[in-house]
Amino acid sequence: MKKPSKVITLSAAVALALSLAGQDFASAAAFKDLNNVQDKDKIIALHDSGLIKGITAELFAPNKTVTQAESIQFFVNALGLNLDFVRFVKEPQASDYYKHAKDSAWYANAFIVAAVNGLDLPGDLNPNEKMTREAFTHQLVHTIEITGKLPMIHPVVKEFKDQDQVNVDYSGSIQRALNYGVIELDKDGKFHPKKEITRAEAAIEISNALHYLKAHQAPQGNESFVLTAEQAAQLIKGASGDKLQIKIDPQAVVSRESFTYLLIHTLQAGGKLPMLKLIPREIKDNDKIDIQYQGAIQTALALKIVELDSEGNFNPKNGVTLTDATAMVDRVQEIDK
Repeated sequence: MKKPSKVITLSAAVALALSLAGQDFASAAAFKDLNNVQDKDKIIALHDSGLIKGITAELFAPNKTVTQAESIQFFVNALGLNLDFVRFVKEPQASDYYKHAKDSAWYANAFIVAAVNGLDLPGDLNPNEKMTREAFTHQLVHTIEITGKLPMIHPVVKEFKDQDQVNVDYSGSIQRALNYGVIELDKDGKFHPKKEITRAEAAIEISNALHYLKAHQAPQGNESFVLTAEQAAQLIKGASGDKLQIKIDPQAVVSRESFTYLLIHTLQAGGKLPMLKLIPREIKDNDKIDIQYQGAIQTALALKIVELDSEGNFNPKNGVTLTDATAMVDRVQEIDK
């Protein structure tokens, strides 16, 4: 396969900016309009740490309601999301993922980052839609669970007075948000799910979410973490230049055998692999490879996209890591058709 004339290495999706410890909550550039805002120290700390951007040093506009575009920008900035683990043959556009997004808009890059990182957002979302408390909280909880690789919990169900007003699709997320300490009920025991969320409320939820992540996220390096299915798919899309129309669980863990199969299958379907006569390689742990994956793995070995370990094993059931998956994708660029 000929090397593309331009391979764009963009950003990545795993490192979280959780360095809130040791922050001095007394900002030297305190906002003038936060005096009557509860938990204003959390907002100031987020701004001082660089996790809230695009706000002036004097005015935060705490009562301004948040749009869908602004909420996504909040998530991307606060969680340190990027695209470093993806290599794109063709530079993506926001409209590739969200049909109502404008590619020249200020939020375009944040939308691309959100999509590649597997945030559970509808493709027909409206960037200018005002966010309700329930919708924002649902998206935030899903985002920290995916990017922070948090274990799913069985929340202790907390009753609240306006629980019957919560969208049934959001009820699980709201319960987990209460358990995580991301949100609190008001003094009357209400959540006000249909109320449009303000900038101050959104920032406080994000601050609470970051502190929960810091306390519960398993330590892991950027190179050794196991990719989710969504992240793996994005790597393969970048290698092939194609759009994969696959409905996958973004939290699923991808094994070495399934990633190899998906990579080879996608490249073959796009006519991006040379014709070759396979001479099967001996694999010590071949009996552990699912039969549906064996042909793709033999093809990948023949094309030197994958390698066996020093003992001749493929380790098919191991989760595929960023280092491993990136190495496979890089080798694809070396193939001559």
